[in-house]
Amino acid sequence: MSSDSPGAIYTIPLFPLHFVLFPQFPLQLHVFEERYRVMIGECIERQQPFGVILIAEGEEAGAPAVPRNVGCVARILAVTKLDDGRMNLLAVGQKRFRLLEYAEGELPYLIGRAETLTDSDNTDEDPDRLLRDLSRLFRKYLRLLALCSGKELPSVALPDDPTILGFCIAAVTQMDVDDKQSLLEMTDPVSRLKFERRVLRRQIRELEALKPADDAAPEPHQPELQLLIAERLDTSRDFWRDYLSSSRN
Repeated sequence: MSSDSPGAIYTIPLFPLHFVLFPQFPLQLHVFEERYRVMIGECIERQQPFGVILIAEGEEAGAPAVPRNVGCVARILAVTKLDDGRMNLLAVGQKRFRLLEYAEGELPYLIGRAETLTDSDNTDEDPDRLLRDLSRLFRKYLRLLALCSGKELPSVALPDDPTILGFCIAAVTQMDVDDKQSLLEMTDPVSRLKFERRVLRRQIRELEALKPADDAAPEPHQPELQLLIAERLDTSRDFWRDYLSSSRN
């Protein structure tokens, strides 16, 4: 059974982080610990991905951390190896997994036994109206975030798939990692969008209270807000289609 099949069970090396990775979104890592340098090296050699999973207890460095039960498979796109053995890595989230059990490897890094996690088919509610509402709120949120940050908002094309839109909002919106983890774990796309609608409405109210007057720069006492625009990878482009269909990890 392919690991892409719903419910497929497979083993995967784990990289616990204080970060939640979502499918279709990028991840940049500076890999400096020996165990993770070996792990990434083995992933490259075996042409395999690794799993990114939020830390429940512990730290990213030092003793192995206790992971949460749902993470995201990360496919390595590029690695720059530094002279001292450290690495700068670019990866992209592919699919979610539910961790069934895990154990320490030899160095030790964690090896997990996992199953693929997918969204359920929701037939109780038509998501089209909710999708339109969320797209409008998210664009307004991004405009306000750019305004309060004193930055120019680039053009953003939002996906019309409820699962991918939900992941897009979850990846970009500033919220607690526990909330992001809850969104990653949800399997009902409509419930995910409704949760995000509440978050966006609250954050829009907060940003509207912070925004500067017309034609005025943000006041010095206003908190600096980081604008992060994450775009879904366009896998229909020739470059990505050729890359993803190749044997490279």
